[in-house]
Parts: sequence; structure tokens; C-alpha cells
Amino acid sequence: MKNIFNDMSKLKRLIVLVSIILVLLIIIMIAISLVQKENQWQEEKKELDQGNTPPTSFEKEIVTDHSTFFSVGDSIQDYLNSISFNIEDISLQPVRGSKMPNAATLYAQDEGITDEKSKRQAIYNFLNPNYISQNEITTENVLEKVPNNDKVEFTPLEMYQLLGNYRTQYAVYGEMENMETEEKTQCYFVVDVDKTNSSFYITPIEFSKYANVKDIPLSDEDTAIELNDNNYFSYTTMQENDIILKYFSYYKKLMQENPDMAYLLLDEEYRNKRFGSVEEFKNYVSKNQEEIQSYVAKEYEVNNLEEGTEYVCQDQYKHSYIFKVSAVMQFQVKLDTYTIESEEVKQRYQNADERRKVEMNVDKWFQMLNYRDYKSAYAVLDESFKAQYFQTEEWFEEYMRGKFPYYYGVNLSDYSNEAGLHIQKILLTDITAKIKMTVPETIVMKLTDDGFVMSFRVLS
Repeated sequence: MKNIFNDMSKLKRLIVLVSIILVLLIIIMIAISLVQKENQWQEEKKELDQGNTPPTSFEKEIVTDHSTFFSVGDSIQDYLNSISFNIEDISLQPVRGSKMPNAATLYAQDEGITDEKSKRQAIYNFLNPNYISQNEITTENVLEKVPNNDKVEFTPLEMYQLLGNYRTQYAVYGEMENMETEEKTQCYFVVDVDKTNSSFYITPIEFSKYANVKDIPLSDEDTAIELNDNNYFSYTTMQENDIILKYFSYYKKLMQENPDMAYLLLDEEYRNKRFGSVEEFKNYVSKNQEEIQSYVAKEYEVNNLEEGTEYVCQDQYKHSYIFKVSAVMQFQVKLDTYTIESEEVKQRYQNADERRKVEMNVDKWFQMLNYRDYKSAYAVLDESFKAQYFQTEEWFEEYMRGKFPYYYGVNLSDYSNEAGLHIQKILLTDITAKIKMTVPETIVMKLTDDGFVMSFRVLS
């Protein structure tokens, strides 16, 4: 036994020694890689400084990187902030009960802009020298020369880029929203970014001049940009949750303020099956306006597809939002998972026994109710049941909104099968926690070749 233990001890020491050697080799390889990258960067920087840059193939392409896209958008917001703040507001300090300074005023305070002169200089510092020359702009007349606006929030919507060795040009289409009147204005900008010193220039583009942002010509000028007190380009790395929150917030706002556009952004097959018309969609949004406003993104996942990326998130009421993104802010969205079921869900249902199919259908029906999709929930009701209790969809919706006003989780209880009729008892719990008690309900369901029909216990 002693010899065996000695052999095991030697083996353990050998394993430890080998592990140490492997760790040292890995550290050495990493160090060599870092040195090589540093030398490569120094050589590239030296060539740039000497003007010995390799030839570049200038080709305009759509921006697909979210971090770049929104960082460029933020630089435009900085420029707009420099124009829109009032000098009189800069010295104001918030007091109890007063509003906090707006973004433009906070920007001015951060940049040390204290008077009209420094405001004009800041605006001038953002502008591309070519634009300044073409429009004969000086620090004295800059306020009269640049497109003026009130306090606005800028949202980039589409962007193209032209890569160079020193600078990259971006043609940007976006929307400015007046923070007081909520009026929206479409706009174009060209943004030049110098990657060697993190600086940028802005060129305002007359919106009526081009039919599409991709038509805006981008210059192959590839000289360095001079960094000044105002035109520092801040690159912000977007994490997956940041990206999903952007899409969720944008679409939620769009539903409330521009339902026509929100409808067009729905996946075509989905919108035809779920709503059928823009009027039906507007009616849905109007009836649920207050609830839509309260939605908050809570969970998310990311799926990489051959034709783009799918971002899926859920709000606090377990509503799903599926954004299929082809390029930044170029997307189609679905607002639930039951209207068009995935192949995986279809296969799972086909392979399930009858009791499990009933359970899946009950869950689907209460998803419809939680989505306030009374049209779909009404469509699967048994015809004789409808005739007895809910002769119209409007009667059904009025009843459900009155008797089931919250968002419910479903707990399955007793189950029985009586001559092909499946009876499933359930207990409903309010996931908003507005009510603490459970609500008992009974579902009577008949499975069909293309789905199911059902009835339920009508409360007095």
C-alpha cells in the first residue's frame, strides 16, 4: 500500500508541474501577441503621421454596428444641444419642486458655455470647414446661418458610411422631436469622424434635396480633423441589453405617437393575421394606450440568424416582442408568439398527448387575454356558447375587461375527459400583485384538426 501511495504522490507532483508549465506558456503567448499588436499599431500610426497610407477602396455601405450607429447619433445630439439651449437657463439651479435642467442646458453647463459668445463658438466648432466656407459662416453670424431649432431629441433611423484611413463619413437620416410641442421633423446630416484623435465635424443637409439618405454623396476626402474644445467624438459600446432596450423603447413610443408607422414595421404576415388592417391596429392601441405606456422591458435573448439578428424581450406582464433586425434600426416586429407559432412549438404540440394539448391551448388563450387580443380569444369560442352568452365580440370584450382586468398566470388544477370534451380546472393568479387571491375558472375544450374550440364558466 505504501508504494502505491508514493506513486500517486509522484503523479500528483507531475500533474502540478505540467500545469504550471502550460500556464507559463499561455502567459508567454499572450504577451507575445500583445507586443505584436502594439508594434503593428505603432507602425500604422507612424505611416499615418508620415502620410504613407495604403490606398483605400472607398465604398459606401449601410452601418450594421449598433455602437457606431448610436455614437454617431449622440454626436449629432451634442451639436443640436449647442444650438437649442437658452443662455438664460445656464445659471439656473434646480430648487425643490422645480424641473431639472433639460439635456441641452446640462450639455452647456458641462461644456462651460456661459454666454452668447461661447455658444456661437461651440456651434462653429462642430461645423465642417467646407460647410463653413460654402456658407460664409463666422462666429458672429453662425446663429443666422445654421438651421435653428428649439430643444429637440434626435433619433437616428438609417445610416451609411464611407471608410477612409483617417476619417469616416456617415450619411445620417433621423428624426428631431420638439420636446415642448412633440412635433417631429425629418432631417439629414453628414458626420465626419477622425479615428486617429476621436474628433468629428457636422454638416447639416437640406432634407428636401435628397429622396433617400443613401443618395447623399459622401466625399473621399481623407484628411485629419482638428480636435477642438467641442468636437470630441465619444464612442459608446452598446451591450445586448442596451440594444434591445433601444428597439423596445422606440417601438413603444412609435405605437403611441405614430401608429401608422408602427403598423408598417410589423412583420407583414403577422400584421395581416393579427390585425388585418391599420384601422384595427389603431383601435387596439387606442383602447390600451395607458397600459402600453406602462410596459417596461425586463428579460431578453438574442438569436443570430442567417439573414440578420433576432432580439426577443419580455415586459413585466410577460408580453413578448420579437425584433428581426437586418441593419441598425431596420427591423420587423411581432408582438406575440402565438399568432404565428414557431416550427418548434408546432412540433411540440403535434407530439403531445390530448391532455398536454389542452394545457397548451389554455395557456395560449390566456396569453390572448393578457395581450388584450379579444378578437383572437373570441374566435376560438364554441358557437353555441357565443350564441348563449356573447353574441358579439364587443360583448365579450366588455365582459372580459370587467371580470378579468389584470394580467394572469395560470395554475392547472383537476382535469377530466368526458366523451371527447376536455374539462380543465384552473386557478388564476394576478402577476401584477394588485389582487392577492386566486380566481378559480373552468375551461371546457374540444380539440379539432386545426386547433380547438372552448367555453368557460361565466361569472355572474
